[in-house]
Amino acid sequence: MKNITKFLMAFMCLGMIFASCNKDNIDYDAINEQIRQEQIRQYKTKKQQAQAIKDYAAANFTNPKFSSDSIGIWYEVLNEGTGDPFDYTTGIPKISVNYKGELMDNNKTVFAQTKEGTPANYSDLRITYTETTQGQFLGACWFFAFVPESINSNGAEEKLLGLLPKGLKKGSKIKLVTPSVWGFDNRTYKIGDGPSIPADSPLVYTIEVLSMEKATSI
Repeated sequence: MKNITKFLMAFMCLGMIFASCNKDNIDYDAINEQIRQEQIRQYKTKKQQAQAIKDYAAANFTNPKFSSDSIGIWYEVLNEGTGDPFDYTTGIPKISVNYKGELMDNNKTVFAQTKEGTPANYSDLRITYTETTQGQFLGACWFFAFVPESINSNGAEEKLLGLLPKGLKKGSKIKLVTPSVWGFDNRTYKIGDGPSIPADSPLVYTIEVLSMEKATSI
């Protein structure tokens, strides 16, 4: 779990950069500049969407809370859950969840959701926030929703920037609205047979955790 936040940020910035690099002739100065420009773009996007996201949370959440300017997510805890929080110093959890994903529009368009009695099961939480062939990518906002604010790793505090002090646990239910950079960013996206998600769309997720336990795939 060490440096997972740095890994996530690097992943968000480097997704397409390395895909276009000649591996035999890597210009690290150019890559660093591309990373800097990508971080600037993400910052500007979050800033542009901040007021609309805040207004949505104020109008639709009973007790809205704000993460931080660097993350820009508004959220509401609908159920605290029971039991002990997951220990991220031991690895990553596998999860079973009910969830609904909506656009932040007047119609509250649902672009994906689990069916009643049929939860979504992920053998590794990372499947939800990194694009792989193993499962459904749902956006980096799932990382911030699940992990705690920080963990103690080998005697040192490591900040993970999670929304909740201890993270989500079994029985937890949370609703959040996220800037597009932590969703599907600046591209059109589609999940299954759901409606098309326009580029640069802030997203609204409701997540209910049915179970969490240490993944065996790591």
